Amino acid sequence: MKIVPFRVEGKYFKRMISLYCRLFQVDPRGMEDQFKRHSTYPLFEGYLAIIDEQVAGYIYGYSSRKGQYYHELLARHLHSEPEWMNDCMELVELGVDPAYRGRGIGKLLVGQLLQNRSEKRVLLTTRKDNHTAIAFYHAGGFKIIREGFYPNVPHEYIIMGKHL
Repeated sequence: MKIVPFRVEGKYFKRMISLYCRLFQVDPRGMEDQFKRHSTYPLFEGYLAIIDEQVAGYIYGYSSRKGQYYHELLARHLHSEPEWMNDCMELVELGVDPAYRGRGIGKLLVGQLLQNRSEKRVLLTTRKDNHTAIAFYHAGGFKIIREGFYPNVPHEYIIMGKHL
């Protein structure tokens, strides 16, 4: 396995989009546009886990700033704990192909992404019913900051955070 930087112009970008769409059952065109837009955000950073030229996993995040769509949603929900929104990054996407799960790829990707960040905190959201993801993030030192977060979707999410 090799870890390579996430690049929208890179040879693995379309493969990453394909994996994302399989995992979340969404339209590839919309996700491609979203990932390209996110790659322009301040301090964007991402990585791909490659096994036999296939994308086994991906991760990316960026510095959370006022005016960004998700920053504003998080800030409204964390209004009683505004310190979480100061000097933080958003861990936006993490996914591992089910065929490669259980090999430590997710842990490796999170470690790679967070190792040299300049921010003091990291935030992420995950569905409240995704017990596997919640346990994974707890094991990595994240804690639940808020429940009852509905980011313009019908499913409840939780906000998790960690000090860097």
